[in-house]
Amino acid sequence: MISSLGLRASVLVGLLLLGIASIWLHLVNKRVPAPYLDEFFHYGQAQQYLQNHFRQWDPKITTPPGLYILTYAHVKFGLFLYGPGKVTVTWLRYLDFDIGVLLLPYLLGEIIPLLADKEKKKPASVSVKARNTRRWSTFAMAHTVLNMCLFPPLFFFYALYYTDVASTFSVLYAYYCHLKKQKKRFLLAGIVSLWFRQTNIFWVAIFMGGLDLVRSLEKRKTGMDHGATPTFQDVISGSWKHTCIYDRPVNEAVFLDYPKSALSVLVATLSDLGLVIRVLWPQLILLISFGMFVIWNGGVVLGDKENHIASLHLAQMLYIWPFITFFSLPMLWPWLLNGIVPQKLLPSRLRIPIPSYSTTAISVGLACISIMLGVVRYNTIVHPFTLADNRHYMFYIFRILLRHRSVKYLVVPIYYYCGWAVTTALGGPLNAQNRLIQKKQDQEGVGSRQSSLLKGDKPTNNAPRGNNISFLLIWLLTTALCLVTAPLVEPRYSILPWVFWRLHLISEQPLMAFQRSNDDSTKETKLVEENFYDHRLWLETAWFILINMVTGYMFLYKGFEWPQEPGNTQRFMW
Repeated sequence: MISSLGLRASVLVGLLLLGIASIWLHLVNKRVPAPYLDEFFHYGQAQQYLQNHFRQWDPKITTPPGLYILTYAHVKFGLFLYGPGKVTVTWLRYLDFDIGVLLLPYLLGEIIPLLADKEKKKPASVSVKARNTRRWSTFAMAHTVLNMCLFPPLFFFYALYYTDVASTFSVLYAYYCHLKKQKKRFLLAGIVSLWFRQTNIFWVAIFMGGLDLVRSLEKRKTGMDHGATPTFQDVISGSWKHTCIYDRPVNEAVFLDYPKSALSVLVATLSDLGLVIRVLWPQLILLISFGMFVIWNGGVVLGDKENHIASLHLAQMLYIWPFITFFSLPMLWPWLLNGIVPQKLLPSRLRIPIPSYSTTAISVGLACISIMLGVVRYNTIVHPFTLADNRHYMFYIFRILLRHRSVKYLVVPIYYYCGWAVTTALGGPLNAQNRLIQKKQDQEGVGSRQSSLLKGDKPTNNAPRGNNISFLLIWLLTTALCLVTAPLVEPRYSILPWVFWRLHLISEQPLMAFQRSNDDSTKETKLVEENFYDHRLWLETAWFILINMVTGYMFLYKGFEWPQEPGNTQRFMW
């Protein structure tokens, strides 16, 4: 299948991913031919379905039967093509492999161009009659697709029979339908996603519903201006009267803009509830259907309810920040660097506009750290499974955190620092515009940036823009709903928060501009183009491959035995 990225990019991504994942699957099937860990439960339940025993259910399985229904179709199709044979767990692992290697890159290849088109800005008219055209590199988009498919907590399960790959794909397909504004297809895709994991309801209903609502409210913003620095009263009255919202870009927002934006969305929604029904009817159907399921089931999870009781676990919203920062270190390093090194000491190309250390900024930072300390003190939940199973990496992380009672408090500044970098990065890419101006000044010997601006040489800023406050708030709300209800801390639970964050993290892109010549006597224009490639994508590829190699090696070759289970090899995994 050829995605919107085109033939060359699709084939290149497909071949690279196929080669890397095939090696991983081959090694896993060779070294671990029997069901391992949760595969034991999934494989047994799949066997029941393959024998047409659809009413038989393992009480230890917590998720809906979507994986086993899909397995039924996948295996029957395979038996039709290749003839009768024994269905082993190594065969069932090909389901996640096929989804992760064949379907997921194609779907991402359709989603990312849609987001790129959505982020385009219309060129602004300028006195020098300059014109800019942003060129979103097809290769950069394909590179992003490859990197997202190599995301370690997801890539690891391409070779195991787990729910995560199919669940992620189902939610992303619903997101694709959302972007295409195909409401009926979105409703069907949303229902299907709930058959893989219950927490998907937050992404298909809350996240995508929130984006739909904001998109509809923004259409009514024409002719309405809240002003540069509106008061809360201005925001409330304007939002109620015009049913529009106050929404600023993240990279231009100050702290008070966030509550103003949230309040604006709430007031605008209440001012026209009919709009909510007209726009969000698919999401409302999903929420009502899910509520009926919870009532019928007597809870969210299907089985093992005593070990999966929903609870308020606010500390999950602290752990998510180092999780994203660790895996996206190559994409976040400029923000992390700007956060600890004075900008005067950094080259101009590495400087990122960040709020000055004003009294307000310092007060907000101290307030956030105080809240985090309170969460750590009163709402740190350590599930018995976390400290009872040394096969998972979280076991060792929590051993460090619990080594001394002061450690969990000492890492709070790290939570804050990572959270700042992750959220600030959604504001937009590194300033490609400044790079172009700086290069032009170096070539022409212009004394300073100010003199260049006075001459009218500044290209119109048509670089890819970042996200608005509304997106960040909706993403934060959905991530919180998805995580804080889970007492158990698992990297797999954070796959979708990372995926949607990464999809909306804008990469640097080449910038092209037609500019007036320095000679005012001539009206000629010349093409100035900044030919560079976002180096962070290469760093991200190398980082993911390194992590996958290390975790894969640990899983395959560093097994150990428990004294109570001699002869059974235990393996490290996410």
